[in-house]
Amino acid sequence: MYPSDNIFSIYYNIGKRTPFLVKRCELGLARSSSEERRHDPNRDRTFLVETVKPRGKYGKAYGKCFVDGKPDDSYRQGCYPNIKDEEIPCAGCGEWVLLDVPGVDMNEIFPIRNPDYVIEFGKYKGKTIKEIYSQDPKYIFWLMEKDHYFRVDFDQLLNIPENTSDRERIIEDEITRVFPKTTPDDVISFGKYKGKTFREIFAIDPNYIDWFLRNNQTLDIDVKAFVSMMRK
Repeated sequence: MYPSDNIFSIYYNIGKRTPFLVKRCELGLARSSSEERRHDPNRDRTFLVETVKPRGKYGKAYGKCFVDGKPDDSYRQGCYPNIKDEEIPCAGCGEWVLLDVPGVDMNEIFPIRNPDYVIEFGKYKGKTIKEIYSQDPKYIFWLMEKDHYFRVDFDQLLNIPENTSDRERIIEDEITRVFPKTTPDDVISFGKYKGKTFREIFAIDPNYIDWFLRNNQTLDIDVKAFVSMMRK
């Protein structure tokens, strides 16, 4: 289940448990009608989903609306006057966020996956996390970014010793390895200086490096290394 999903997918991903607490994510509110966006924009509105009635891929969901933790139906009545029987509006849109499943330990529903956990979806279906990480570590990080309940036991995956004081450093070093930053000694792969390092380009055309740093929107730059080069 992804951080934002429709209520029916959330329902299935938590094992058809009810009730569960959800809210619209900011993107969902931004895409909703102008009237809905204007309706008490600074108040925290959530829905306690009590009943889900699937019909095909979607269906209808019912429950109570809360504003700032107190029952409040004014939002539903003001923006969706035709909604009846505590039906939750827009339940099928993919922009809901799961907040809680009352009385249930979320670790029970979404346990931390060990390296031998087999992925059952996507392009690496049937492979373990360990196998995928050795082949495409960025994919595992992508899964965790897309699904905030998809958690990996990095202590086991990276063989981090128990009770080590270097745990954070080891993980940070691993992230740097998987997502290396562009340094002055990297070779540029585009433009009129293709095939030269940034350091070589700086020696002959420093204005180009200044332009590149101001306009780059794709590469993760080692800013300190570039500043050090430019100050010499």
